[in-house]
Amino acid sequence: MRHRIWQAAVLALILVPLAQGQEGNGGLLTSRVEPSRLTLPAPATPPTLTVPKDTEASVTMLSGVHTRVSHLDDPIAAELVNPVYVDGKVALPSGTLLDGRITRIRAAGHMHHPAELSFRFDRVTLPDGQSGPITAVLAGLEVPDSAGIHLDSEGAIRGSRGYSWKILTGGAVGLGTFAAARASVAGAMALKTIIPAGGAAFLSFEVLWPRGKEVNLPPQTPCRIRLDNPLTVRIPW
Repeated sequence: MRHRIWQAAVLALILVPLAQGQEGNGGLLTSRVEPSRLTLPAPATPPTLTVPKDTEASVTMLSGVHTRVSHLDDPIAAELVNPVYVDGKVALPSGTLLDGRITRIRAAGHMHHPAELSFRFDRVTLPDGQSGPITAVLAGLEVPDSAGIHLDSEGAIRGSRGYSWKILTGGAVGLGTFAAARASVAGAMALKTIIPAGGAAFLSFEVLWPRGKEVNLPPQTPCRIRLDNPLTVRIPW
């Protein structure tokens, strides 16, 4: 009896550690827990600047425009001369390109009709390649007064009228003198005239109602533009 008890005790001493080892191995064989994937941060939104509405900027014309040569919807282009700043940072660098088209054009005519020209910029391209829509019109023309053109508040350019009271008075006096001379000569030479009737009519028309001033903006003409709507651009980090 004691021998059996002793055998049972020895067997217990052998089997218990073995069972504990198997339990430990069982824990190691459990399925591996996958490490959580790294969550990459979402790309940050590039910083932007918004150029307010009614901002003015200096540009130079790259394409020439003439009311007797250009046509409606012809493309035009200009280049920004000085950078435009917003909150102390450059929003539109020098060299920014502006593209647009002619929206109204009328050549000068007789009866004191001056030429008219309007165009609008509708696209902007920055030196870094950014490009997008824009709404801008002319706000100023840096041309001498002798050019005979002026700009209204809507961005329309008009030539000067083709007459003045001095011209009208001088023309009327000249025609009166011519008529008197012609009448005096007509008494002696009834069948001869100094000038054909058609030529006299043309002369009087040209003197009293000369053609208005054309609008001519050659390349490199300095101007100012005005934004009609805000413009948002990306800026470098």
